Formats: sequence, C-alpha cells, structure tokens
Amino acid sequence: MASRVLKKGVNRLTQGFSSGHKAVDLGRAHTLGEPVIAHTGGRVVFCQTGQKNNPGSRGNKSYGNCVKLDHGGGYYTLYAHLASVAVTYGQTVAQGELLGQMGNTGNSYGTHLHFEVRQGNKHVDPTPYLEADLPIDTVDITYRAYAGTRWWPRVKNCEDTTAAGYAGVVGCAMSALQATPAKGTLRYRVHRLGKGWLPWVENDTDFAGVRGDTIDAVQATLSGLQGYEVRYRVSLRNGGWSGWCTGLSDATGDGYAGVFGKPIDRIQMKIVRR
Repeated sequence: MASRVLKKGVNRLTQGFSSGHKAVDLGRAHTLGEPVIAHTGGRVVFCQTGQKNNPGSRGNKSYGNCVKLDHGGGYYTLYAHLASVAVTYGQTVAQGELLGQMGNTGNSYGTHLHFEVRQGNKHVDPTPYLEADLPIDTVDITYRAYAGTRWWPRVKNCEDTTAAGYAGVVGCAMSALQATPAKGTLRYRVHRLGKGWLPWVENDTDFAGVRGDTIDAVQATLSGLQGYEVRYRVSLRNGGWSGWCTGLSDATGDGYAGVFGKPIDRIQMKIVRR
C-alpha cells in the first residue's frame, strides 16, 4: 500500500516509536523537499513557519516548521521538521493534500519527517497507520437535501477526501434539509436567504426549510449520545466548502455553517467521538 504521508509513496523508517520518541521518523537519501501530504482529511489547528535548523531546541521550536491536523473523533496528526509549509491555520484539508516539504528544521539532525499520531493528549504509535486509516469511531447519520424541485438521494455519513458523500447537487441551491442519527437526537435548523432562521426540528420527524426557498446557513447540535458530537459543513453555490462546524460553534465563532446572502448547494454531516 502507498504511504499516507509521503506523496512519493515510500515509507523508510529511520527511527521508531518509543517512550523517549513518541513519533516515527521517515526519510531516505536525497529527501529534501519531498512532498508531505495529509494522512486524513481534517482542519489545521497548529501551524508553525519561519523556523531554522536548531539542534537541542525544546518545546514547539523543536518541531521546526510543522503542521498539526484535527481529524475528529479525538485524533490528531503532526508533521514536523518541514522545509516549508503549504497550509495555514484554520484551513480544511483533504486526505492526500499537500502540507509542505520534508526538511531539517527545529531539533533535527538530518532531513526527515517526524510524524505523530495523538488520541486526545495521548501519543500513540503511528506505525500501524502509515498505510492505513486512523481508528476514528463514528456513529451513522443519514441526511438528504431538497434542491430545485425534488429531494435528492439520502446519504450516510460523508467522505472528507472526495466529492462523494454529500447531500445536494452541485450548482443547485438547497432549500430544505432532513437528517437523523442512528443514535441520539439531532436538532437542526436552516436560515432562509434574506428572511431569517426557521424553527428547530428534530431528527427526520420533519424537515428544516421551505421547499423552493433558498437557504444560506445551517445549525445543528446533538444530544442524548454521551461522548459524541455532530460536525457539518456546507458548500456555497459557485464557491468552496466552509470549515467544519462543531455543534453550534465553528472556527469563526458564528455558530453556523454558511455565509448569509450566499446560497448553499451541498452539505456534509458526520457524528464523531469527541
């Protein structure tokens, strides 16, 4: 199988995981500048640039130029000692997207990639995941969108890494949403373009929206399922995907996915362990 962190697909382990080295180091001859890619889709929650080679440094400086991603479900990955960084704080990235180039910055004694996997605050051995998925625990959520003159097919969960796994259709404004989790209670509502928020609905006992009336924002929250949360994002018609929202809070503090005044054409939803 191909490497999940090196674009050229070769994992050469130069140092393994241990109590004194809570990561794996990957490298090989002439690797300076080799593309480093995201193991799994996620959001950039830490990004450090402008660092030089600094043997013996401690703390964050020891990582040199680095990127940390939040993948949901309590899992994070960190990519350190990069020569350069290609992403910014708060950015949402897909699996396989370029994060930077392999380098020798920070507390490093040669060109390599320092790769960490964390579950919450605990470091776990990344070795089993160099060519495999992270064991992110999810609960199924099924949802569908009304766009144009019809309900589009129901989808289950979503795919962060491809265009598949969304409700709606590219370029056609959504006007209603219906969703239900396999466990727990999902409360959600939509904002009609230029008209305000509509009432909350629960699971698929009803739907949020007025068919034929364009929506430009969505809010959702999960209850009755301890240790899990709902995450969701929307695609702006003729635009890109928003960042992931968690419950009623997102990275901008607005508490919803979308932009007032800009129609939504698609939505992705997932329920993951905190």
